[in-house]
Amino acid sequence: MHYQKTRKLSGHADSINTFAFNLDGSRLASGGDDQKVIIWCMEQWSAVQELHDISWGQITTILWLGIDAEGRESIVFGCGRGMLHLYSQNKAGASFVERGSVAAHSRTSVEALTFDAPGRRLASSSAHGDVCLWAITEEGSFNLLWATRISERHEGTRGLVFSEDHTLLHVFCTETGYVHGLDVEHGGERRKTWQARSRIGSVSSASTKRLVLVDNLDKGFTLYRFPTMGLVRHFSAPSSLPWLLIKHVVFAESDTLVVGGSDNGKVHVFDLPSSRTVQVLSHGRSKDAVQAVAAFSYENRHVIVSGSSGSNADICVYSRSLSPAYRKPHSVLTVLCSTTFVLLACFLGSILLAELSRMHPMQSSFFKPLNRESFHSFDSYLSMPYPEDSKTSVEDNSLH
Repeated sequence: MHYQKTRKLSGHADSINTFAFNLDGSRLASGGDDQKVIIWCMEQWSAVQELHDISWGQITTILWLGIDAEGRESIVFGCGRGMLHLYSQNKAGASFVERGSVAAHSRTSVEALTFDAPGRRLASSSAHGDVCLWAITEEGSFNLLWATRISERHEGTRGLVFSEDHTLLHVFCTETGYVHGLDVEHGGERRKTWQARSRIGSVSSASTKRLVLVDNLDKGFTLYRFPTMGLVRHFSAPSSLPWLLIKHVVFAESDTLVVGGSDNGKVHVFDLPSSRTVQVLSHGRSKDAVQAVAAFSYENRHVIVSGSSGSNADICVYSRSLSPAYRKPHSVLTVLCSTTFVLLACFLGSILLAELSRMHPMQSSFFKPLNRESFHSFDSYLSMPYPEDSKTSVEDNSLH
């Protein structure tokens, strides 16, 4: 396995804080301290749109909301001044325009977002432990369903994950390592609480929602079972700074790899089952922290992106090509279409053959049925010899 740096994307003027790929990986959204959200085309390696407003403050988190029935995409992002902004396309492939905004957490920054697509509900949380659940209307409005605070100690939050059945909202707390399960349907009442064996700097959920990765704010990253927070293993990437630096950590390549940032210009790639370091990617200067990372798998390649901090912030893209033998299999839809075509061809062929046989009866022995006895079980069917069975047996010298 070997990733190579293939592109460097420039456009941000200050530290990059967050990334988000859209559903098919054709677009990457990045947000930074320069109060910008840049949307990149991953086929052309270029910026297709820049969203910017000096009133936003830093961009702290970004989330794609998916595609509607007409092919239009939507994106929501949180800001350092507590605002949430929703942008959507007027038509498929068009530019994004603002549909709505709300002062979600007026006292502090938005720290985490997650979306319940079936219910069109968006959850947000703040650095002071405030958690809100919003209904997103078709027009783009934010309707508050409920709001709660995790504790009176202003416990910071760093992640939000819905349960598989969407009945609980799990809130990950920074300093205590607590994970609170809030009842989605009953005003965010606390139903369960688990505790990780570390602090929580950032959170990434596996595709199966059975595992989560966290930045443990100490010696690297930790893998836990979700939601019980049972410890699975650690991934070592010690900090060289005397202060805390929050780094993103994500799953990659169908949850078989772990990718994490650093405080020294490196991107660490680990094998998940063994926790072994398989590659260390160089983003840039050793004094530049890499806090934002993301990963996506395409049909012909795997991609990792990293964003640096500081005034010379840029995005590095690393790729690993796949040989044809290891590329993704055809989609279920493709297989079904192919199978349907073959069955239809066989059906039409049988009708044509029957019609030809009726019009021109053929006496060739090729069309004569095999003379086989009737059978009453599958075993007796398998034991019945064909007429050709007598021609060759396993003891025949011609087989040796």
